[in-house]
Amino acid sequence: MSKICFGCGAKLQCKSETEEGYVPEAKLEDSKYCKRCFRMMHYGEVNRAVEPKTVSSIVNSVNKHAKFVVFMVDFINIFDDVMDIFKRIKVPKILVISKSDIIPKNVSFSQIKNYLKVIYKVDSDIVFTSKKSNLNTLKKSLYGKDEVYFLGLTNAGKSTLLNSLIEKGRGKTTELTTSYKENTTQDFVRLKVGNMTLVDSPGFVIDNFELDKYTNVSEEIKPVTYQNKMACTYDVGKLFEIRIKNATNAVFYFSKNVEIRRLYSKETTGVSFKVKGNSDIVICGLGFIKLTEDTEVTLPQDVMKYMNVRPSITGGIYE
Repeated sequence: MSKICFGCGAKLQCKSETEEGYVPEAKLEDSKYCKRCFRMMHYGEVNRAVEPKTVSSIVNSVNKHAKFVVFMVDFINIFDDVMDIFKRIKVPKILVISKSDIIPKNVSFSQIKNYLKVIYKVDSDIVFTSKKSNLNTLKKSLYGKDEVYFLGLTNAGKSTLLNSLIEKGRGKTTELTTSYKENTTQDFVRLKVGNMTLVDSPGFVIDNFELDKYTNVSEEIKPVTYQNKMACTYDVGKLFEIRIKNATNAVFYFSKNVEIRRLYSKETTGVSFKVKGNSDIVICGLGFIKLTEDTEVTLPQDVMKYMNVRPSITGGIYE
């Protein structure tokens, strides 16, 4: 019987170091992790998966085999493409807003729930989790289930949540590997916890900024507000520049390690487009900018693939 890596789900093998699941032959019999996951856990090394699974292949497999799904997304990355994936899941499901400890204090959980129901027509249960939460609400939603699949974007916190459920369910044990980089889980990993089987699924990979310890949002977001009275360019953490043409408040929701600098006379080139007032410009995986009034925005061409526009998630109470 083939052994699988407890971290990423790849079949362990000793034939090719460039293929998934590689373990030195001398350690194959006793290893629980492939070399990639072992070095990720102990040395912080991260390598991309050779061929990440496509969204369609994951969704098709889940719709065919799953009985119940927990779909995870964090506060930043709620936008059309992600919610479309959620809608494609046809089996019973709940939506989990992970990393809820990053949500600013001026935004309530009930406001986010109403937003999701009004804007994205979510009629499933919505649960909030974080590293510090006791998970009681989530566990109530899972009560009586014999098998649960966990889905979400890469870096949505799936493996971290599963490790918490494992620890609370049967005490400290071998952990799934976690990382702020994409493609940590390469295949479906099945875990038996009490009478329930938890299935960690490969993360959905869509265009997003490659995160590092400086850009990854891991603490409560403290919004930074600018009154944009004239055309200004903003340097976002030396990662990219955004030019906002018209009078509007611009509220930046990024990691505290991402410095925002306003440059009054700096011109910038790129793609220009109109944005309606009370909208968020989401930079997938990084953060978002709320604009209160209609304006024209210019972003670099290479940033456009990470960009999404949504009705502002902080823009009011949705009834």
